[in-house]
Amino acid sequence: MADPVRVSPLRFTARIIAVVTVLLCMPAASVFAQAEHVEVSHPVYDFLNRMQVRGIASGYSRAALPLERKEVTALLREIGRNRSALSGAESSLWERFADEFIAEAEGTQNAVLLFETAPAELPGAVLGDREKFLYRWRSDDGKNTFAAELLASLDYRTLITDDGTSNVTLGEIGGRFRGTLGGIVGYGLRATNGMVSGNRALALNDQHLRRNFNFADLDKAFFDFAEAYVGATWDWGSVSLGKEKRILGSGLSNQILLSTNAQPFDALQFAVHVGAFRFSFLHGFLLSELQLVDNGRPYYDSKYVAMHRAEADILHAVRFGVFESVVYSQREVDPAYLNPVNFYKSAEHAGGDRDNPMLGFDLATLFIPGWQAYGSWLIDDIDFSLMGSGWWGNKFIWQGGLINASLLPNTDIAVEYTRVEPYVYSHRLAGNQYTHNGDALGLEIPPNSDEWYGSMRHWISDALWLQVEYHHRRHGRNEVDADGSIIVNHGADIYQSLDYERDSDIAPFLDGPLDTSDILTLTVRWEPWRNIVLAGRFRYRDLRSVLDGARRDTFLAAGLTLEL
Repeated sequence: MADPVRVSPLRFTARIIAVVTVLLCMPAASVFAQAEHVEVSHPVYDFLNRMQVRGIASGYSRAALPLERKEVTALLREIGRNRSALSGAESSLWERFADEFIAEAEGTQNAVLLFETAPAELPGAVLGDREKFLYRWRSDDGKNTFAAELLASLDYRTLITDDGTSNVTLGEIGGRFRGTLGGIVGYGLRATNGMVSGNRALALNDQHLRRNFNFADLDKAFFDFAEAYVGATWDWGSVSLGKEKRILGSGLSNQILLSTNAQPFDALQFAVHVGAFRFSFLHGFLLSELQLVDNGRPYYDSKYVAMHRAEADILHAVRFGVFESVVYSQREVDPAYLNPVNFYKSAEHAGGDRDNPMLGFDLATLFIPGWQAYGSWLIDDIDFSLMGSGWWGNKFIWQGGLINASLLPNTDIAVEYTRVEPYVYSHRLAGNQYTHNGDALGLEIPPNSDEWYGSMRHWISDALWLQVEYHHRRHGRNEVDADGSIIVNHGADIYQSLDYERDSDIAPFLDGPLDTSDILTLTVRWEPWRNIVLAGRFRYRDLRSVLDGARRDTFLAAGLTLEL
């Protein structure tokens, strides 16, 4: 094994401080409150996406999340100016979110503060329809705020297979605080601890628990999660540093650049929003594959990702975006990739052709209210002279879809197709795969796969919605021997690039032993009292494999979540 690459913490810290200092010294035209971020799992994003497709929230883009609270507040105000176009359920949803965001910004929110509520009044306060906090403070001018909340959840899960039934219960408790300083600096922390009781293997089916160090690696019965960030905002942009869930990409089922499939990672992020133009940049610090050195001491090589994306609305008819990303490893932070506007592909060539860059484009329609067609093309590598030949190095992802928000009342209907060519996300140099902590940063489905996705989400009221989803997936596997060594490489594994001595340089799509799956999922979310959510999920899978045969399973989950 090569000697570990040593990174100078002082030099790196100095670079980050310099970048942040320059950004913070930019003149701000005005001062804002609500500089905190809105987590990507917040239901307000589903509402905003519906409003954008209907042409009511024209300024919203789902391609780069999370947004700052002030951005969500501005979008809700835009929707409020068009309330006459909303249905009854949509109007109730707007009122629900307006109380959470607009009223908080204006200081008119009538919230329940549990630390200031008499014990005898707590049951009625908790089981009410007002926003709830453990504690909240706001300065008279609204430029300084602080809010603290209790987070708790209890989930019961059952998996029924031909081999029997397994059950597991997960309990989690923790807290979240967020706030703004001077109307410019925003900060937030979310930290939870949890326990598992029941079938451990079923718990490890959860992608978040599967990568949790305490639970999965140390084989303990508990798990913990933490996300935190600090940032600054001004009238045309923002900068932040921290660890949180992020999304980059316009897909619904999954995003091809950065999706919720990836675990959160620390990153420096910079965003610009001027009129119909939006730009986002991040430089992230990834967890590479584990190596053991010095008598078993764990070691992780340095590994990074840089991404940027620009989009613009053209003549109120189409939204055009262009994006790049690059993964590099086993050296210090590269200044070429800290430059938000650099062209990564050329920078990678100038640096010795040792990194893993990707380029892509996306397009979405804006001119038909109630309908949106969209598509993305990611280029991992390309040789135009070999297009259509099945050459392994033409590594693409194609994704396209159609959304309707007008055929049925209070209902979103979507159809999406994604095709991942062989060898996408992989790289000839170990450590440069497009992964973090063992999972792809982008799509959940592996290379040499495709997926048809359909969904229908219906809002019965502001407190109750249900969603039906269908996935049809195909995947061509690599051929391996009894020890797991590759016999024939079909480009189906993100960690296995082409071996020039062993593998053919022609990799037809879906070649290899074929796996097919059909997955039907029903999700119900009910919020009978504000900040208290009951959720249920039913999933049926039909799996068919040339090598493994056919099998079916049914998954059931029910959960209670508190954010008080």
